[in-house]
Amino acid sequence: MANAVLTSSASEVQLIPQAELATGQAAGIRNTAIAAVLREAASRTNKPVSSFVVRDIQPKTDLGFTYDTWFENAGESTGYQTLASGTMATQRFVGLYGIIDWSEEMNIPLVRIKSGHSWKTVWDLERLYNAFGAQTPRIGFCPTVIVLPHNVPYTIERYVYTAYAAAQIVFVGFTVEPRGKTMSP
Repeated sequence: MANAVLTSSASEVQLIPQAELATGQAAGIRNTAIAAVLREAASRTNKPVSSFVVRDIQPKTDLGFTYDTWFENAGESTGYQTLASGTMATQRFVGLYGIIDWSEEMNIPLVRIKSGHSWKTVWDLERLYNAFGAQTPRIGFCPTVIVLPHNVPYTIERYVYTAYAAAQIVFVGFTVEPRGKTMSP
C-alpha cells in the first residue's frame, strides 16, 4: 500500500491496525482523505477548495452525540445500537478514516456507517483486539475515507456485546466546512 493510495477501482474499507502501517502511512491516509473530501465539498457546493477549512470533528456539533466527548456507555440491550444519526448540516462534510478503541474490554466488535440509503462500511474492531490484545488504545485506519456529505442523512451504529458496559470509541476523521461557519482561521 504505497503512499496509502488505492491502485484499483475497488475500495478498501477494512481497518488496518496502526501497528501494521509503515512510518508515514497513517499521515498519507489522512492527507489523501482530506484531499478527497475537500474535492467533494468543492464539487457539491460549487465553491473553490480554498474557501473551506478542515478541523477536528466535534462529536455533538457535527454528529449529534449527546456531549462533545466520544465516551458513550453501551445501551440497555445487546446488538446494534445507534450512536449518531441525522442529516448532515448544510455545507458541512465529515470524513471518517479510522477509529480508536479505548475500551478496557472488547464490548464493541463492529461499527457500521450509513450515508444516504446505503451502508458505506462495517468496521471489524475484533481485528484490532487480535493485533493489540488488552493494550489500549487500539487504533485502526481505513485507506478509503467514509464521507458524510452535507444535507444527506447518516447513521453510525455499533454492535454491543454487553449491555450497560463502558465503551469509548473515538472516530478518526475531520470536518470540512466553509470558513466562518465554525472557525475563521
